[in-house]
Amino acid sequence: MKSVLRARIAALPFAIAAAYPCALVHAQTQTQTANSAASPTLAPVTITEGRGVATPLVLPSTAGSRLELTPFETPASVAIVPGELIRALGTTSVIDAKTLAPGMSSANSPGNGGNVLSARGFTGVNSVKQLYNGLELSNAGGVVSFPFDPWNVERIEALYGPASVLYGAGSIGGAVNVVSKRPNPTQSSHEIGLGIGSDNSWHEAISSTGPLGNGFSYRVDLSHRSSDNWVDRGQSDTLAASASLRYDLSPQLNFILAADYGRQKPMHYLGTPVFNGAPVPGTETKNYNIADSDLFFQDKWVTLDTEWKPSADVTVHNTLYSLTHNRRYRDATVFTYVPATASVRRTSYRDISYSVQTQQGVNTYAKFKGQIGGMKNEFLAGFQVERSFYDRYDNNRGGTSTVSALNPVPGLYRAAWQGESIPMYYLALNRVGVFFENHLSLSERWSVVAGLRSDTYRTEREDRQTRITTNDKVSGTSGSLGVVFNPVPELALYGQVATAQDPVTSLASIGANQQGFGLSKGKQVEVGLKQSLWGGRFDWTLAAYHLVKKDLLTANLANPTIQEQVGQQSSRGIEASASIRLNAWRVEVNGTVLDPKFDDFRAQVGAGTQQLAGKVPMTVPKRSANLSVFWDFAPDWTARTALQYVGRRFVNNTNTDSLPSYTVVNAGINWRAVKGVTLDLRVDNLLNKSYATQGSDVQWILGRPRTVWLTGIYAF
Repeated sequence: MKSVLRARIAALPFAIAAAYPCALVHAQTQTQTANSAASPTLAPVTITEGRGVATPLVLPSTAGSRLELTPFETPASVAIVPGELIRALGTTSVIDAKTLAPGMSSANSPGNGGNVLSARGFTGVNSVKQLYNGLELSNAGGVVSFPFDPWNVERIEALYGPASVLYGAGSIGGAVNVVSKRPNPTQSSHEIGLGIGSDNSWHEAISSTGPLGNGFSYRVDLSHRSSDNWVDRGQSDTLAASASLRYDLSPQLNFILAADYGRQKPMHYLGTPVFNGAPVPGTETKNYNIADSDLFFQDKWVTLDTEWKPSADVTVHNTLYSLTHNRRYRDATVFTYVPATASVRRTSYRDISYSVQTQQGVNTYAKFKGQIGGMKNEFLAGFQVERSFYDRYDNNRGGTSTVSALNPVPGLYRAAWQGESIPMYYLALNRVGVFFENHLSLSERWSVVAGLRSDTYRTEREDRQTRITTNDKVSGTSGSLGVVFNPVPELALYGQVATAQDPVTSLASIGANQQGFGLSKGKQVEVGLKQSLWGGRFDWTLAAYHLVKKDLLTANLANPTIQEQVGQQSSRGIEASASIRLNAWRVEVNGTVLDPKFDDFRAQVGAGTQQLAGKVPMTVPKRSANLSVFWDFAPDWTARTALQYVGRRFVNNTNTDSLPSYTVVNAGINWRAVKGVTLDLRVDNLLNKSYATQGSDVQWILGRPRTVWLTGIYAF
């Protein structure tokens, strides 16, 4: 039965090609809107209060398919977080906005770019792919740092479960796409934002879009954030800038040239020492990093999108892109509390003076709308060619120093360790991928969606110390097949089987000793339902799944630089969400319950080995939930509260130490003072909860304590 299914999936593109003798690959015409007319593949989501709501369930989405199916038509779990909701909650970072989606939790720290996610029991940039306008960062060094500012975000879309059929290797847990705002070719609009908050925090931002005449339109977004933060020497400063120019040569042909720039200087805080499962009293606001620490991320993106519609049934889309990423680290990374002397021992001094990655590529796809045997059909075919280069200067970790736990004197890097960065390696990654999708409407109630993708990756790695060059080639093919049944127009029942391919580590920075490993294979079975009631005032979704991944690598317990092979890891769970809009009230709620575990993992523990089957992978919460409530209690006034719950997460694969579960409550009030002027007062972490967002058995990275913000926006 499995071989027959594989044969049918593999034969699907050829059958469709035979049905369409024109032999032209095609893409569906993009629905254009006034607010987000830029990227032909990025349809906007508009949420409005009150009656006649256009909900995300019935609007085209790029999350689960390039065919721009609505979530009702997609046989997979898809979540959309509208930019309106992100800004209504006062969310200040993209990673926090992503965790508003069901089952998404962050495992971020400054060391990984502050942008790492867990989904469906799997964690990291090699299992949960992150994209910006449909393009992925190849995450050399396991770092995804862009985008980070939600000011220009149109919406965030999440596809749960294997997404390799869309984006290639590295997305068994899901894929999250941040969609930016684009030029408005029909109407001008402008915004100016200013915010001030606790700890000398500031936010200044501007946005402007509109037509320029002769077929041209533009958009510019600029956002700057700075803060002293809640720890000693915790200053941070970020700048995000986006500019795009659209040219409509004709109703059938348009171009969008976009440039994005991001510069981050996060606070140089790497954690608080813990003892007996809790932060050492009095250390919560101390910074144990060195005085000359440095932490810096810079990203530059340039893209050119072209959309051509030669006919009503044919659309061709092409994206040319060039991405550059620069990172800098210099710090002490491990802090261990010594109770006998009430001191903190600092180890593992890190110096990465140069870490630059460039990516250039082309992503082309086309779609054709037609019929097969009298049934409506949409077929898409495309290819992606990319070349990535990564040049890394690093040091051999070492060094030890001791400081007082309550009165630390930071000291300098070279006072404890002379090992500064040297040229380590240079890696070139070549990627070629081809992909197909098909949506066949068997009847008004039944439809079938299938996808197929094959990728080949070639790596050439030069060790700068030994001058040895190593090469490798890995390939993988992923497929999906799903069925959607609509017993009534407002209800969709679906089932899907999907496969995935994940690299054992980031292919853009893979080690010579890891090049011999093939891609890890994964498979998921999912069923679910989606329903919209009361004219769009009540939406709800429910999904159940079983996901399995084989032959993966994880860090060794005693030495994280050493990787151990896991035979099999799996997860099964249930995700649910609901959105209710009744008169002056609006409620958004979602949650997940899952059972992640190792099925076969013989790990080195101490001097011997131990079978860890049944243990929970580290950093993965079994429970998580979000609740947001908005109340229009008076004309031009809205009060809100938001609650986020994250369950316990283990900090090692033996499950001997863990981070406690936590619930954070935020609250705010919004006043639309006069036309175009909005004032917003919010309190984050209202109950001043002390909680850990990430950590190990010796130190935790604590979340922000109670913070007050006052923000004003002038729109004209």
